[in-house]
Amino acid sequence: MLIYRVHIKGFRNYEDENIFLNSSSLIIGSNDVGKTNFIYALRLLFDRSLSENDLDLLDSDFNAYSHSNKVEITAYLKEIEEDCLLSEFKGHIKNGKLILRYIKEKNEDYILQAGFSEETMKELQSRSYLRRLNMQYVDTNRNLYAYLRKERQNLLLISQELLSDEEKNDDRTKTAEIQKNLDSINQQISSLNYIKGALKNVNEQLSSLSVENKDQNVQFVAGHNDAEKMLSDVALSYSSEEGPLTLGGDGRNNQIYLATWIAKQQIKNTPDHVTFYAIEEPEAHLHPHQQRKLAQYLTNSLNGQVIVTSHSPQIAQEFKAKNIIRLYFKNKYTHAASGPEDEQIKNSFDDFGYRLNAMSAEIFFSYGVFLVEGTSEVIFYKALAKENKIDLDRLNISILSVEGIGFKSYIKVCKALNIPWVLRTDNDVFKNTQNESYYAGINRAIGIIKGCNLNYDVPSVYQNECKKWSGNSVPSDIKDSNDKMRESLKNAGIYMSKMDLENDLAKSNLNDTLNDYYDIQESDVAKLVSEMQKRKAENMFKFIQKEHSNLVKLQNDELIEPIFDIVNKVKNQVQPNGK
Repeated sequence: MLIYRVHIKGFRNYEDENIFLNSSSLIIGSNDVGKTNFIYALRLLFDRSLSENDLDLLDSDFNAYSHSNKVEITAYLKEIEEDCLLSEFKGHIKNGKLILRYIKEKNEDYILQAGFSEETMKELQSRSYLRRLNMQYVDTNRNLYAYLRKERQNLLLISQELLSDEEKNDDRTKTAEIQKNLDSINQQISSLNYIKGALKNVNEQLSSLSVENKDQNVQFVAGHNDAEKMLSDVALSYSSEEGPLTLGGDGRNNQIYLATWIAKQQIKNTPDHVTFYAIEEPEAHLHPHQQRKLAQYLTNSLNGQVIVTSHSPQIAQEFKAKNIIRLYFKNKYTHAASGPEDEQIKNSFDDFGYRLNAMSAEIFFSYGVFLVEGTSEVIFYKALAKENKIDLDRLNISILSVEGIGFKSYIKVCKALNIPWVLRTDNDVFKNTQNESYYAGINRAIGIIKGCNLNYDVPSVYQNECKKWSGNSVPSDIKDSNDKMRESLKNAGIYMSKMDLENDLAKSNLNDTLNDYYDIQESDVAKLVSEMQKRKAENMFKFIQKEHSNLVKLQNDELIEPIFDIVNKVKNQVQPNGK
């Protein structure tokens, strides 16, 4: 069985959205974008821990922006072969397909429907199907200590129920032996001199308070004096060469929490019901290596469909493209870019390939992305934004280096996940085998437009741009065409240097600051650029460290334009009219 599609209408921040799932799915997105609301929508259909009161929604659960008076949550299931589901839903299943729907109108009772198509939907009289099909849920607000105290007993009870008669008899014999040992230990404890001394006065006072206490003495025991109670209250601890250790920090406890929870699900797994799992933010308190391992563990250890929500790039990089769903805001509503039914996402991620790491996985969580060629550009543009009072983190905008000129793969991912982007690249001039010069940067930009199917009409001036020339100076007509093409490409989100970052800075309002920093005469631009291009990232870092306040000189410069562009694109997507 697989829930492959969920359609949500009028619920919280969802107006009308389809979300496609796979056997293991990662739900990503910024805070408050609707990850938990999506999980709760599934819980309304599948979580038997929800009460009737929980299913009777509050007015605040109806989408406020669309003034919706009706909530519909529809789950589409396929590949249903389990006998328990076939017998439970009977005529509602055909060709392995089933639709389940929750409907709630304001001031009306909720309705559950089932059918194998939209035309065959019929009302269900109860939630009895949850005996055979249900969802196990781990929320973000899990109390690790309370859960571990509770689940240790549940785990033990479930394990006891699965024992054979022979194993049960063997355990009774061992428990009786433990009781004898426990009695002996408690007697030895009571015989200790400091124990006897500490309790002598206590027992005398008890006796004087009530005659009923005359023959009853208080004593210290090893936790319990009843073996069965002691066994039901055993504590989880780490086992090491030095012996058992008490539970430690939240990170390790989170691992124990999830391991205990998964072990419980595996023990409970029986053919008379089907369970799928939803786990919110499993990365809590774990360092990056363990986050990556946890992602693998969750998808490989549970026998059933798994849905995970996360803010972790480390977890994101462990999921396949078709398994990733990005939630994002558009005009105050939550929308989804989801993988299984979207070939664009699959192909773009396949093309991304080896580049996917924790740094590039940050792209999934961004409202907007500014792509640059290298590390020195990242350092410069982050500082430029900060000194000009542009808070990129507040807007969830990332500046990412493609480590060269491989922009296409990044752009395809951004397009597939509907993430606004801009890029800045060098306006390179190369020579061919005939020693002719040409503008390679512009050709690169046109290649990006065609390779990524961008909505941009190449102007006729590009034909003149394609001309080659001999000698060291650029013919005026080709240079004029280059300037026009650079301006035109901004409409596609592509910002070309006049030459490259170092040359552009050397000829900007920052020139005096740079000359003073590198101790170079004002007229010697070539020497200044040469110094800046030595160990570019290191030089840029040191310069920014000392002279960052002078970046305000560039507030009206062409260099800052791509930052303004991505900021406006993000604002226009997140909020109507960019307000």
